[in-house]
Amino acid sequence: MKITEVEISVFEVPMYPALTDVVEITSQTQKKWKQSFSFSGAEAVPIQVMKVRTDEGIEGVSTVGDWRYTELSWQQILQLRDIAIGKDPLDKDFLIGTLGVASRFFEPGWIGAFDNCLWDISGKYFGLPVAELLGVKKKKVQAYYNISGNSEEALFKDGDQALKKGYSVLKDHLSFSVEQNLEVFKNLRSYFGPEVGLMHDAALTNYTFKEAFNVGERLTLENYIWFEEPLRDRNLNECRELVNLLNITVAGGETLMNEPDISKIWLDLNAFDTMRVNARHGSSNVLDLANYCALRNANVEPNSLGPLFGIIHAHLACAIENVEWFETSPPSNGPAIAKQIGLLNPVIPENGWVTYPDGVGWGTQWDWDMFEHARTAVL
Repeated sequence: MKITEVEISVFEVPMYPALTDVVEITSQTQKKWKQSFSFSGAEAVPIQVMKVRTDEGIEGVSTVGDWRYTELSWQQILQLRDIAIGKDPLDKDFLIGTLGVASRFFEPGWIGAFDNCLWDISGKYFGLPVAELLGVKKKKVQAYYNISGNSEEALFKDGDQALKKGYSVLKDHLSFSVEQNLEVFKNLRSYFGPEVGLMHDAALTNYTFKEAFNVGERLTLENYIWFEEPLRDRNLNECRELVNLLNITVAGGETLMNEPDISKIWLDLNAFDTMRVNARHGSSNVLDLANYCALRNANVEPNSLGPLFGIIHAHLACAIENVEWFETSPPSNGPAIAKQIGLLNPVIPENGWVTYPDGVGWGTQWDWDMFEHARTAVL
């Protein structure tokens, strides 16, 4: 079997904002800034979808990136085609290895969509869902819900809606002041009670070390599951010290996900307890990191819905033993966005749990007429 074509389709749909605002926040020791989102729901954001065709009629399909952050440049597309066309799509080691050497100065992880297409082709060739090709460890994985709101009341209301849908684990992205956050953690626990799992993601806060320590202590007191990205990943020494001081699980490495070798170093240096991963940088990378973490009794935990609007992460979560959770967003309207480009079976949790489609490969179901009508360009 040989690769005959690599096609990129481009779509523009209203979704998660492509740009973020930056606002100044006060600190006792330094001037700081943090991200701030003002999303009207009308921004048209590009989505690329890759299709790898073969001479045996088997095609591999994946979104480029997880629809956010990643778009392939003309140079990357040309380099990919130059190496891939005419080669055996089942020989992943050769293809991924040679592309890595040829693209030394490209952003790490740029070939993730191509890698995901190769896994789709492998599953279809062997007549198995990718999860079963890898060896299923569990048939479903528990999903957690990201609550949002500009006030405690809004957070409570959003959490209540999630619980009604069957979720039992909630994660916040609080971006109030540190003092407000500390109070809200306590109030969230009091409101939802001890049976609901809670997590805190600090990506929108930009804590100082002292603030992160105080937050970690409060989260431990309130029996939170984990403290995510308490400090910037590259603040290596502070991350290590914080992990050493806190009793709560620290999840990190999210901004290192496209650099698996660095993620491994950070894990070995105890800069986080649980490693964040995303298959937008390739399922092979996620599998490699999962094996590495398993030898060190650590989990890998997929970040966001991931490629193909949750489908790839659902496969990987069920095939990897040391994955415990499935993240349901952003964006919260991911399934609706998927259907706008013709993907008919995005992952939708049922009673707070997800599983993978039972079709071969990634098991995607496409309306190709809708797909071709909706796209704005073909590269």
